This record gives sequence, structure tokens and C-alpha cells, in this order.
Amino acid sequence: MRSLRGRLTVWLLAGAGLLLVLGALALARLTAVRLQREFDEALVTKARSLATLTEQEEGRVWLELADEIMPEFEKGPGSEYFQIWRADGGVVARSRSLGNRDLPRWQGGTRLDQPLLRDGRLPDGRPGRVAEIRFHPRDEEAESDGRIEAAPSPSPPVSHVPPVTLVLARSREPLDSFISFLRAILAGFVLVLLAGLAVLVRLSLAVGLAPVDRLAARLRELDAESLDQRLDAAETPTELAPVVEHLNGLLERLQGSFARERTFSANLAHEFRTPLAELRTLAEVALRWPDDAAATAESLADIHAVGLQMESIVVDLLDLARCEGGLHVVRSGELALGDAVEECWGKIEEKAAARGISLVREISPQLLVTTDREKLDRILINVFSNAVAYSPAGSEVRCAACPAGSGFFLSVSNPTDSLEADDLSRVFDRFWRKDPARTESGHAGLGLSLVAAFCALLGIHVEARLSSGRVFEIRLQGAG
Repeated sequence: MRSLRGRLTVWLLAGAGLLLVLGALALARLTAVRLQREFDEALVTKARSLATLTEQEEGRVWLELADEIMPEFEKGPGSEYFQIWRADGGVVARSRSLGNRDLPRWQGGTRLDQPLLRDGRLPDGRPGRVAEIRFHPRDEEAESDGRIEAAPSPSPPVSHVPPVTLVLARSREPLDSFISFLRAILAGFVLVLLAGLAVLVRLSLAVGLAPVDRLAARLRELDAESLDQRLDAAETPTELAPVVEHLNGLLERLQGSFARERTFSANLAHEFRTPLAELRTLAEVALRWPDDAAATAESLADIHAVGLQMESIVVDLLDLARCEGGLHVVRSGELALGDAVEECWGKIEEKAAARGISLVREISPQLLVTTDREKLDRILINVFSNAVAYSPAGSEVRCAACPAGSGFFLSVSNPTDSLEADDLSRVFDRFWRKDPARTESGHAGLGLSLVAAFCALLGIHVEARLSSGRVFEIRLQGAG
């Protein structure tokens, strides 16, 4: 894949080159048109000058032209040509350069005193420009008698002599050569400008994209050990500011993820270290006194209990992984929410009774919800188990539920004497427990993490709150 610098270079040079070429073509065209117009104006002016030298008297027409006045009409390289015809086709005069040859005339004739211009071949084969005009010759007798005022205009008053036709031809090689030279100069100028522009574009892109290079170099320096560092947005160009902002956000999220993974690894090691040490101790005791049947049986029972505890942690972790990986299949169906609460509380009621904790229900028996019963049971059992484990002995756990639009609202609240408002952001983290020493061995701190994972799977919004009366509440909002 081509680099951004390469793409910008190609497109800038292509765009600038196109503009330069179009500009050069337009300039060449305008200049050629201007030069052509000036060439034609000079040709017409010269034709009119010849017309003023054409005279008539008593029906006779002649040209008053001294050879030394206009030597360009002599034979030789670069000669010009003219020829004058009477109305009956007779030749009045022709240039010496023409010899006995004739210049071509416009077959349809021209309007009086209106010049006609066209390209053509000169008698010697050179490309030329031809001007043709029709006019009345000057009346020498009338001017000498004073009846007609002499005027330099090529259009004297109409006389009894029919108008004559004058054709003047001049080589256009100097004009074409100059236009070709101009085009070559413009082409070379465009090429030089393009070469200079290529250098300028490269230098400009090197300077303009320097912040991108610095940003890339800064990113190459980052690794898992330096995720706490942030990119400096103050020195970043405006166009890169959103990128830097998102990158800093990404670094912050990565830092949080790495921190959670480290915490998870440490917590997992901590959770398994105690039961594994207990297993080793129990095995060593059983091996030390193998003949003591009672002690061996007691050790095996303890080993079984520790194994179940470790298995519970592994099962919970697998469930979390399957939820996050989308491997759980949701099978929704209609169920009575009150019945689900009763059944789930019944599974932990013995533990609750041992601590003198009771459940206060505020649920309509007609409240029906549509969801996955198995996963809803896992949510309710974990919420109830958390409430029973961390409520003061002899307290009440309150469960209330009601319809909410097409869904439902359910809350489970219990008094607490240890949680603070700052703890609410961490209650759904894996292995998090308020007691940093983890003196309570019956819970690994995965219950509410599973609640959050299963709620996300079922599309249930879960929220933890702590009231001013130190009542901890889990709220579930189902979409129906």
C-alpha cells in the first residue's frame, strides 16, 4: 500500500501539472490569436496602402508605385506578393516577385472595402496569409479639378469606374516560427516548474507531515510498561488532535485492561494459593498417618470440600469467559417472576437462616417476564448469595419487582456496614471484595461479575446503588 506522502506527492504534482499545462495552452492560444490578429491588421493596413496608390482617369486604372518604396515586392527570398484586377478580369498590376503568375482570388467576390483574410500557399510554396479587398481607385482628374477632396482613405467616392480587386499575400513563416518558439518556451517552462514543484512538494510534505512522523515515533516507544504515558495534544496540529485524543483514550483503556488483567492474575493466584496449600497440608497429614482411618477420612472430606470450592471458582470463570465470548445460547420463554424469586431464594435459604437473614418480598404473582429462565436464575442466586454473605446477621433482604413498560424492574437491597460510595464502581469487578485480606473463604468475589455478564447477555441493565441509610441495592431493568 502506498504511503500517504506518496499519494499526496502524486496528486499534488498531477493537479499542479494539469493546471500548468492548461494555463500554458491557454496562454499559447491567446498569444497566437493576438499575434495572428496583429499580423492580419498589418496585412490589411498594407493592402489599404496599396489601394491608396491605385488611381483612375478617363476609365484607365493604374498603380502609382515606386520600386524603391516597397522593396519587399522584388524577387528574392522572403518576397511578398500583390495583384490588382479590374472588374472585367484584366490585370491592372502585379508585383515583380509574382512574375507572370497569378494570385488566387475569392471566387464569390468580396464586399466593397471589406477585407477578406484567409490562409493559402504562396507562389513559391511557402505557407502564407492572403488579404483581398475591393475598392474604387482614386479619380486623379476629379481631385486635380478640385471637385473631389483628396483623402488618404482607401475608399474614395464612387466614380464611373467599377471597383477593382486587390490581393496581397505575405508569408506567415515568421509568425508560425515565433508561435512554435513560444510554445516550446512555454513547454520548457512548464517542465522546469514541474521539476521545481516536485522538489517543493517533497520539502513541504516533509515539513507538513513531520508531526505525523513524530507521532509514529512516539507510538513506537510505547509498550505494556509505559501505558501510563500520554501523547501531548498541545503541540499536535489541529487535524491530528482528534487522532491524538482517541489514541490517549485507547491508551487509557489499554492501561485499565492491563491493570485488570494483572489484578485478575494476582487475585486468581491468591484464590488458588490458599486451597492448594490446604490440599497439600491435608495430603501430607494423610500420608504421615496412613493407618489412622478416622484422620484419613476427615482429610479426604476436607480435600473434597476444597476441591468443590476450587471447582466452583473454575466454573464461574468459564461462565464469564463464555458470556464474553458469546458462547452462551439464549433460550427465551415466558415465566412468572415471583416463582423464579421463590425458587432461587429456596436454594440459599438454609445459609440465610443460619445467619438469621430473611427475605421480604414485594412481587406481584401475576408479573410475567420473557427471558432465559436458567440464566435469570443464575443472576438471582448470585444476587441473593451476595446479599446474604455481606448483610449483618439478623437483617432483612428486600426484593421488589414491578412491570416497567413492556419489561420489568427488580431490585434486591440489603443493609451493609462496610461499603462506601467509592466502592460502587468496583463491585462488578472480578475477585473484588471489600475485605483486602479475603478472610471470608466462602466467596471468591465472582458473584456480581457473573451477574453483570449474564445481564449483558440477556439485555438487562444492571446498576448498583448505596443509599444514605447504608442500604446496598442491585437494580435490574429488563426490556421485556
